[in-house]
Amino acid sequence: MKFFKLLKWPTMHLLLMATLMLAEVSSVASAAESLQNLFSTPAPPPGGVTIFVAKEVVTMSPTVKSATAVAVRDGRIIDVGEKADLMARFKDSKGLTVDDSFSKKIITPGLIDPHLHFWLFALVSNAHFITPADWQLPWGDAKGVVGEKAYMKRLKEVEASLKDPRELLFTWGYHASFHGKMNRALLDSVSRTRPIIVWQRSVHEFYFNTKALEMLDTKEADWQGKGEASDMANWKDGHVWEKGMYLVLPKLFPVIGSPEKFELGLERARDYIHAGGITSASDPGVQLPEKMILQMISILEGGAMPFDYYLIPAGNVIYDANGKDADKAVSVSRDMTHRLNGEHVKWVPDQIKLFTDGAVFSQLMQMKDGYLDGHDGEWIQTPEDFADSAWAFWKEGYQIVVHQNGDMGLELSLNTLEGLLHRLPRYDHRFGIHHFAFSEEAQVKRAAELGAEISSNPFYIHVLGEQYSKVGVGPERSEVMARGRTVLDSGAHLSFHSDAPMAPARPLVLMWSAVNRIGLSGKKVLGPHEKVTSEEALRAVTIEAAHAMRKENEIGSIDIGKKADFTIFEENPLTADPKKLKDLSIWGTVFEGKKFEIKKAAKGIVMSAETQKRLAILDAPDRETSGVHTHHGDACTANQILQAAAALYGN
Repeated sequence: MKFFKLLKWPTMHLLLMATLMLAEVSSVASAAESLQNLFSTPAPPPGGVTIFVAKEVVTMSPTVKSATAVAVRDGRIIDVGEKADLMARFKDSKGLTVDDSFSKKIITPGLIDPHLHFWLFALVSNAHFITPADWQLPWGDAKGVVGEKAYMKRLKEVEASLKDPRELLFTWGYHASFHGKMNRALLDSVSRTRPIIVWQRSVHEFYFNTKALEMLDTKEADWQGKGEASDMANWKDGHVWEKGMYLVLPKLFPVIGSPEKFELGLERARDYIHAGGITSASDPGVQLPEKMILQMISILEGGAMPFDYYLIPAGNVIYDANGKDADKAVSVSRDMTHRLNGEHVKWVPDQIKLFTDGAVFSQLMQMKDGYLDGHDGEWIQTPEDFADSAWAFWKEGYQIVVHQNGDMGLELSLNTLEGLLHRLPRYDHRFGIHHFAFSEEAQVKRAAELGAEISSNPFYIHVLGEQYSKVGVGPERSEVMARGRTVLDSGAHLSFHSDAPMAPARPLVLMWSAVNRIGLSGKKVLGPHEKVTSEEALRAVTIEAAHAMRKENEIGSIDIGKKADFTIFEENPLTADPKKLKDLSIWGTVFEGKKFEIKKAAKGIVMSAETQKRLAILDAPDRETSGVHTHHGDACTANQILQAAAALYGN
């Protein structure tokens, strides 16, 4: 405002006239690029124009709803419309190319996942998948296994398939609710000569056979006298969980995360993310050592990188590591984001990840009315630490992303946000509430009024809704997990994310979950009044996901001036049968104007009819699994512990 007060009217008049003239010029085809491009210096010579032709272009734009062609130059969209109009407009452009390869396909904005853990999936990808559901992966499919006997049978089959008798058998996906009990004796029954390590489905527990403990040169005394860590370990069962993982990770991490394995995992994770049609992804809560970040940048940038990967620091880890000095945590975070950046793998400045309550997969979220079986939830950051660190980042203008699962965790988030706004009002702060498992309608309304944004994981309702209706939480709360309609009706922004590997990094699976709200049995619809439409779901993984990342001016819709990032469908997701959304075929993507075909379809996770039959057996009174409540976390909470181990290894 001071700038305008210093200007005389004639000067302001000239500025206004110049602005109006520029606006007029920009409306003609010869100047379709954004003003930002017009003023950029130095400007490289413009490349040739490529017109991508489609059966239909679904834009997610507020202006042009649909079209049949998109004109692209230098990785940017310069026009959208009908094929004939664009060809006439650019017929005299040097190097004009008309690409008809998508003429029978559907172009949408590139799909976006605003919350996944790429590097963690890279570690998981090196394991043998033995999980409750089928996984379709670029490097091979894994059939789902349900039941204790079926799990042990599959584990023995994998063991027998390994030719080297000394090779480590490392598997991921075990879950007590689906696979029954697990301990060292069971793993020893599979092999006493081969090391076997079982990584639990939520990456927050490990089981070892005797040979694996010998391989790690770990003795019983090493697990004793270590405070909370020792309380979360059972030597007899070869089992560590939560902070108990600190007892083994310094020796385990170089085994499962060696440079060679991490490189293979990164390449696999890159192919897996791309196979979901994703062109942009954000990873909130990264705190890796420089060595591993440099390796990520080198590997990913060194190959065909078909998407942007944005990193956001883990504010809670930095806060704890710096003696809970919140101002120092801000300084460390700011320094981190200005170093170690590649072209497509880069830190997001002025964004931070904080935590409230515990994991939904472990029923450690903080619930206002408690649990039916009387157990307690947990705080990842105490309310005092959460408020202290939030204020430090807030006053410096940071956008805060919050891990929240229980309705009490949501209450803490909203109370803190209200306090922050009272102390220092901010416009367009985009305080992000992520995961959003449990909430009350009044809380959603309050979140909207405070300007909070919701990014939910709708896969929760599919994979956990029916189980939690019976165990721990009850149907009244479980059937409205990951609310959709209530959020939209409140006027709040709603995006979807996977938190991969917790949910598959498959935006179509997230859309399908939110639109249909079908439980794991494949039969029951949970909270039908919280369903969203296919269009609302597509918005949640395109323009709304971009808004959650503060990237809506760059990606998320097909508009002039934005990046030429597209996902290519065989069928229009807006008109397809909603129940078939997760099964739609994706040809590939266009990233920054370049085509990247998906070489092997990989839908991620599918419940086959056979697996659903097994689930029906598990629901019987004499089911194979015990149903005992166990404490295991999710990908976000696991990051804190695994990254601490990575820091030790990386240094």
